[in-house]
Amino acid sequence: MVWNFSKFCFNFRVSSASLAEQMHAQIDSGDKFYSIEITPPISVLDSCQLLRSLQNLYNCSPLFTAITWHIKTSAMPVPPVLPFGKLRALRLGAEISNINSVLLHLSSVGLTKKQVCQVLWYIRDMGIRNIFALRGDRPERNNDLKLDRGFPYASDLVSFIQERFGDYFTICVAGYPLGHPEAVSFEQDLAHLKEKVDKGASFIITQFFFKAGDFVNFVQWCRRIGITVPIIPGILLIQDYTSLIHISSACSVEVPRSVLDIIEPIKDNREAVRKFGVHLAVEMVSYLFSQNYSNAAHFFTLNRQLSVIETCKCLGFCLLEPARPLMHHERCKKSKRIVKLL
Repeated sequence: MVWNFSKFCFNFRVSSASLAEQMHAQIDSGDKFYSIEITPPISVLDSCQLLRSLQNLYNCSPLFTAITWHIKTSAMPVPPVLPFGKLRALRLGAEISNINSVLLHLSSVGLTKKQVCQVLWYIRDMGIRNIFALRGDRPERNNDLKLDRGFPYASDLVSFIQERFGDYFTICVAGYPLGHPEAVSFEQDLAHLKEKVDKGASFIITQFFFKAGDFVNFVQWCRRIGITVPIIPGILLIQDYTSLIHISSACSVEVPRSVLDIIEPIKDNREAVRKFGVHLAVEMVSYLFSQNYSNAAHFFTLNRQLSVIETCKCLGFCLLEPARPLMHHERCKKSKRIVKLL
């Protein structure tokens, strides 16, 4: 038996101000803010557990929640008409939009223009107004996907969204403090980033890094070439040694020797590594805030909330008043009862 999300996932809240407007209001007032990134779990029970853990995190008032979505993990092979009811990212996004603005990842690789339109119209009807426009992995890394000639670069996706939907969607794009691994040069990568902004992106979230100086250098270069939109540092909260090595390798981000020298002697002590991850995140974000290189931080949670909560408490984000409850609680209880009967 499969639990039916449809009974509750379309009751959403839409802010009267766009995410870009909310962001600029925070920046203009000098307030700091943060956001989080999560990945849709596979099972219903895992989704319930994620939503329950997010409830505590939302007490710390993130500005928005980014939800990853990659066609490879959602529907393979890609059908002419996408099975929206089966796409976990969209169901999770509909539920979270009851309490927080949602930034939905959209990777164009493997999708036709018609399919991208289907996705955009569908999420527009859901009330989601924010898109993280990404190209996604090329066929060399996803051999079973064909790169659609309509979207060879993320800038083409940004243009397409703007042409078809105007200013309805707030568009975010990715930046790479150390340069994109496929870029010929750092300067070329910056030029591509500026093109994405010039075509309609409202803000930038960066790939994670381990030295605050790398982000500072990136921001300075961006401002020098005329990129004026907000640039939000992406912060990976290190959870354990194994996942650190795996994720950094998959993302082509080198872990500095200064970080490895601290982690490697304690790599078998997961809690010690996790606490160091919190310390490093707080140290980097505090520096960027104090030196006015950023008003925000974007945390890659890996669906683990404890480190994010601890980091947010250290940075002063957490409030005493509880957030409005998510609508998952009773349905999760019902789902657990159903599973026990199977």
